[in-house]
Amino acid sequence: MSSARILDACSNRAAEGLRVLEDIARFEFDNRKISSALRGLRHVIRELFQGMEQELLGARDAEGDVGVVTSLRDNSDTREDLKETVLANCKRVQEAFRSMEEILKSRGAHRAGKKIETLRFAAYSLEPELLSLFSRRLPQGIYGILGEKFSLGRTNVEVARRMVAGGIDVLQYREKLTDKSLKEIYTECLEIRSITADAGVPFIVNDYADVALMVGADGIHRGQDDLPVQALRKIAPQMMIGCSTHSPEQAQQAIADGADYIGVGPIFTTQTKEDVCDAVGLEYLEYVVKNHDIPFVAIGGIKRKNLPNVLAKGARTVCLVTEIIGAENIEKRVQEIKNRVGELI
Repeated sequence: MSSARILDACSNRAAEGLRVLEDIARFEFDNRKISSALRGLRHVIRELFQGMEQELLGARDAEGDVGVVTSLRDNSDTREDLKETVLANCKRVQEAFRSMEEILKSRGAHRAGKKIETLRFAAYSLEPELLSLFSRRLPQGIYGILGEKFSLGRTNVEVARRMVAGGIDVLQYREKLTDKSLKEIYTECLEIRSITADAGVPFIVNDYADVALMVGADGIHRGQDDLPVQALRKIAPQMMIGCSTHSPEQAQQAIADGADYIGVGPIFTTQTKEDVCDAVGLEYLEYVVKNHDIPFVAIGGIKRKNLPNVLAKGARTVCLVTEIIGAENIEKRVQEIKNRVGELI
């Protein structure tokens, strides 16, 4: 009887913890892969105890549980944020699995115990994936992009320092091998990574996955003709991966591939990027807002004068390139735009 009571409590504890984690992965991060894996673990538990329902329910004694009073008096399980909730529930699930595994083996149900052991190791593997979602979230606000061609003779490092001082919310490095050597790109990114890390600003490298990994960037951004999202995820599982999109079909594909955010644009005609497609207009922006929950950055030809139109369509992260890096006073310009965004959303 007592062992059945343990199995009842632990199977419920594991299933409840998995449900909390599944809901966070599904509704907070829109992560189909992780939420599906967590749901699968719950279903395995349910299947494993099929035929034992009467025994487990018969052993249940919620009113007589000596741990209830202790739990009600315990104030140590407070949560400061959602990340702490994930950590707590991962541990709850893993501990419940271990207890079930040992009890099942003690009852002679060795095969069932080994099955729970498999689930426990699966939970161990899912924990870092879940936690990595918190570092792979695109911030709302101003998404800055570096480009020396438009920086009034200032270096990328100098511009990055000024953008960060002005309060930029996320910063991307974007240079081409036609303009800089790979060594120069690496050296610049290394210094910019230090600047952004000190300020807590997410740093994203465009195109160069190897450089992003070497300097410890927060993310990688890819275009339609660059390395696939799935390939990048294999070598950079903890990094935020963004994908430029120019149509509903490309947005749907990026989401299916597991991108953490998408670029939506170019909204207006832009000259800051070579070989760029025609402007997609506000219609594509409206489509993304109405049909997808994935975080996105509106980009391409956005200026202070047309910024209100972009924000009115639902954009919450916006990229203004030359308006910022081409300003005489970059710090002041970033602050002006941030204030304007704050007024309009």
